[in-house]
Amino acid sequence: MRRVLISSLLAIQALGAQGAVAQTPFSMSPAAPSTPPAAQPAPQQQPAQQAPVQQAPAAAPFEMRQQGAAPSSPSTAPPAAPPSGGTTPFNATPQRPAPPAQAGAPAPARSAAPAAGAPAARRTARIERPILPFETLRLEGETDARSWTVHLTQDEASSGASIALGYKNAVVVMPEGSRLRIAINGESVVDTPISSSTDIKRLTASIRPGLLRAGQNIVRMEAFQRHRTDCTVDATYELWTDVDSASTKLVFAEGATKTLRGLDDLPAVGVDNEGVTTIRVVAPKIYRPEIRDRLLRLVQLVALRGRYAHPVIQVVESDPGPSPVGTIKVAMGLASELRGLITGVPDAASIQPLTMMMQEPGSLGSTLVVSGPSWQDLDTAIGIVGTRSLGASQAERGMIDTASWQWPEVPTAFGAQSFRFADLGVPTQEFSGRRLKVGFSINLPPDFYATEYGETILHLDAAYTSAVRPGSHVNVFVNGMISTQMTITSQGDIVKRYNVRVPLKNFRSGLNHITIEAALLTDADERCTPGETLSETNRFVLFDTTTIEFPTYGRIGRLPDLAVLSSGRFPDEDLPTTVVLARPDSLNYSAAGTLLARMARSAGAPVRAQFANAASADDESVLFIGAVDQIPAGLLNRVKVSEHLRMIWPSTPTAGDRAGPQTANTDFSLPAPQGSPDRMAAASTDEVRKRWSETFQRRGVLQQTIGTVQDWMEKTFSLSLKSLSLNERADAPYEPPQRASLLVAQSRTESSGVWTLVTARTDKALAAETARLANPMIWSQIAGRAVALDPSEMKLQVEPIKEYRFVQTQPPSLTNLRLVAANWMSANILPYALLMLACCTFLGIATSLLLNRLGRRS
Repeated sequence: MRRVLISSLLAIQALGAQGAVAQTPFSMSPAAPSTPPAAQPAPQQQPAQQAPVQQAPAAAPFEMRQQGAAPSSPSTAPPAAPPSGGTTPFNATPQRPAPPAQAGAPAPARSAAPAAGAPAARRTARIERPILPFETLRLEGETDARSWTVHLTQDEASSGASIALGYKNAVVVMPEGSRLRIAINGESVVDTPISSSTDIKRLTASIRPGLLRAGQNIVRMEAFQRHRTDCTVDATYELWTDVDSASTKLVFAEGATKTLRGLDDLPAVGVDNEGVTTIRVVAPKIYRPEIRDRLLRLVQLVALRGRYAHPVIQVVESDPGPSPVGTIKVAMGLASELRGLITGVPDAASIQPLTMMMQEPGSLGSTLVVSGPSWQDLDTAIGIVGTRSLGASQAERGMIDTASWQWPEVPTAFGAQSFRFADLGVPTQEFSGRRLKVGFSINLPPDFYATEYGETILHLDAAYTSAVRPGSHVNVFVNGMISTQMTITSQGDIVKRYNVRVPLKNFRSGLNHITIEAALLTDADERCTPGETLSETNRFVLFDTTTIEFPTYGRIGRLPDLAVLSSGRFPDEDLPTTVVLARPDSLNYSAAGTLLARMARSAGAPVRAQFANAASADDESVLFIGAVDQIPAGLLNRVKVSEHLRMIWPSTPTAGDRAGPQTANTDFSLPAPQGSPDRMAAASTDEVRKRWSETFQRRGVLQQTIGTVQDWMEKTFSLSLKSLSLNERADAPYEPPQRASLLVAQSRTESSGVWTLVTARTDKALAAETARLANPMIWSQIAGRAVALDPSEMKLQVEPIKEYRFVQTQPPSLTNLRLVAANWMSANILPYALLMLACCTFLGIATSLLLNRLGRRS
């Protein structure tokens, strides 16, 4: 009996081993041994199913395993083979499509089946396009919206697509009464409750075929939010929803391709998860001036042709490999030199100027080849890139190309103009909440000079019900600062062309963002009964017929003024500015290219610049770019920056530059105690109070009275002793905060030019922080004579202009001269008063002399 049992067990074991050997060729485990060809049961294989297994190693981003299953480690034994032969391992799970929300998950095995003859990466990779122009998009308050455009290629627009969304909201947002909506080209594609206060919530919605189109597509996000428990206006500031860029994207159908067919498809490069479009330039021997000048001109043309919101330049001397999402590779150089750097350069580049788009092998990215047999041919090829730039035509129409991060495009107010809300992207809105907020932008020219004089008028068309109590108000903010307030004094009214005066002093050259907020008070909100926050009864309406009217203002340039730089121009447009790089290396080229590309996008045209190896005292205008340890002696003094910067910055690295040990931030350190520690410890509360009391008693009654009057004058009339001084206001050497990561400073020269410095702690930090500065939200803040970039927040510290020189930018006219003089006298009260006194004295003397000659004595 034992012999029979042992024989049976041995037979079963042999059959199991034979089955395992038969299944070995189909095992996806890395630990599985390879089987000799002779052991493979070829008659049982299906060729149509064998292709995915052979292509699996090539398609690295897509793993051949079950959805949601953890990958098996090399030490794990392969699963037991089913008795159905060799076909089952190809379809171990039910054949069902992956849910759209799993856009970032590995593709199933069957998705790897490609069309014959296509490259492996293009056969298996699914196109996912991030669409947010910023790393995080925050929608605040009870109502908020953002609009921008996304460009698609013909292949992307014709393929099926869905939109993936990821967001997180404040815990006080009520899901029952809050909605997040996304519309593409005017058609709603997402309408979902806002209900994710603990983690990022991800969802996917399909897009109707034919809705997407080749070229420009308008995307609009809207948030309607209500508070869970509070009905006050103050509680609306607690409402927010953050849309995550890494999770919000367009996901195209399997098998879709992204082919940039020409220069007109450059806007379709798109952005990465931080809203950045990277222009990666591959050029040989970049230290040569012949390459430098052409490279810095080419990146401006590519940024203009691509209409990128946040262009960042990377310069390399060798091919870094496939381009990631949101990156366009630009290969520039002579044809004989490019062949050793880029594979697939056409032979035509050796005989004629060539500008063409190539698909990168094994990648979804594209390469723009700009080449030719000689330097003249290379110049011709570079000129082809800028042949159809859109910026020049928009500048002629007075429009700023902001579509890639703000739609509609922003108009420029040149004076004596009015703009309807409907044209500024503000539609008619009926509102049932507590605080309505709408915003739009207006651009002002670089020579705008109305910092102390004049006002714009908001002609308000609105209506409110009798439920709105008197004391409610409408606030107008300009660049984040409150400018004026209109108080509601009656219950229920229709307001037609009500004039709200907004001073021009809060406006600046370049982009200006205006926000209008209506804070509405009602008796129902004061009671705040359960369910009151869900009330849908409209209480306020803002009509799109509301207009904002700009007067004729003074126009004259000032030196120095960094606001001119932020508008994409140099102070003297007739003469090119000399751009000097501290070192001819890739990092300095990257920083200079990013800065010039950002300026070109703001101006709508390439900047007028000439490049040199070193700055000369004879140069009227110089832009110097380099790390702080590369700055030549005397340059800091020339731009009126403290020489302490050379010692302070190397000893205080920022969070992104931790080469050495971290040091405490001196901005928050306490002063060293005076005297011995024992004496300080012995000081009691009474002694400290007595010392402070004596300090105030030493100030006499007269001094305290003068101080009170000064405070009242400055608060009421914005007058201070500094404004009543006749002494020329001189700029002291500027010392940026120790924690600042980037410095831009400007100072005028003895002639008609300015010298500008862009510097950071190291050349690596210079390239990285210049890329941050190119963010359109930070770039629009540049003003004054110096700015310092905060290393962790999107804000600049602006040093105002005190000493400047006027530069004529408009043809001479009495009207403009009067407006310039009125603004200057408004900022210089004492000279104005003395001038008026002199005029009155002259008038009195002249009248007296005239009466003595013509009148009769009584």
